[in-house]
Amino acid sequence: MHSSDFEPARIIVLNGASSSGKTSLAKAMQQQSDAPLHHVQLDAFRAMEPPGYWDGWEQRDEIDRQAMMSALCGAMFAAVLQYSRHGQQTILDVALTNPQARRLLVDHLQGWPAYLVGVHCSPAELDRRELQRGDRKIGLAASQLDWLHARMLYDVEIDTIGKPPEDLAIELLAQLRDCPTPTALGRLAALQSAA
Repeated sequence: MHSSDFEPARIIVLNGASSSGKTSLAKAMQQQSDAPLHHVQLDAFRAMEPPGYWDGWEQRDEIDRQAMMSALCGAMFAAVLQYSRHGQQTILDVALTNPQARRLLVDHLQGWPAYLVGVHCSPAELDRRELQRGDRKIGLAASQLDWLHARMLYDVEIDTIGKPPEDLAIELLAQLRDCPTPTALGRLAALQSAA
């Protein structure tokens, strides 16, 4: 069989701040879904980078910054596209914290069955989770919120406070079933073209 023999499978993009609960939600969705869901996460791609790769990011010239961001985002988006091309449903667990990452998402996934899901969590709860994790700088996640969801469009939105991941997964999967055709990515592409 060739990849062209398969019907493209849906891609579920979970966009939220660090510590917002995306990974726990994705894993719970894998457990609760009737169909297999592959979990592709930003952290796995970041773990492949050499030590200090992003050091001095602000001092680098614009061409270097764009090349680094394009490589990271391009690799992630290419991975989920390959799964989709081969009929495999995928969850992409990511934090789109800058304009270039958002543009690259649109450029790579436009025209594919990609659902954009906003994963929300209050700043106070993000701080509490970072403190509990012990491996994140306190305040990092909350600092991402101003840009992360601003001017972003979603097919579905979910708040991760007050419910266990298993319940949230059931809720999100039900909302996705009620949204048979994703529209947010196309609307976001139109906004970017108009800007």
